[in-house]
Amino acid sequence: MIERVMNLPIFMFTRVALSVLISASAGIIVLSFLWMFWGFADDVYDALVPKEEVIVKETSVDLSPHIQPIVVTAKRRTSMLQGEE
Repeated sequence: MIERVMNLPIFMFTRVALSVLISASAGIIVLSFLWMFWGFADDVYDALVPKEEVIVKETSVDLSPHIQPIVVTAKRRTSMLQGEE
């Protein structure tokens, strides 16, 4: 009797869906471990083979030639009360 019930289409679909879910979860876990291993291997490679950096020191380069300095020409105002004294 139980064999007849378990062979119904809904139970077949449930078994297939559960298998797909488990396979997808396992695939995600495998991909995450591969990604972590890739990062670890990249860190080890960077530690063993240092990158050559070229440092150029330029002191006379104007990075913003279109910006002119601000010249302040304002005079300090005296108050009306001080001007009368």
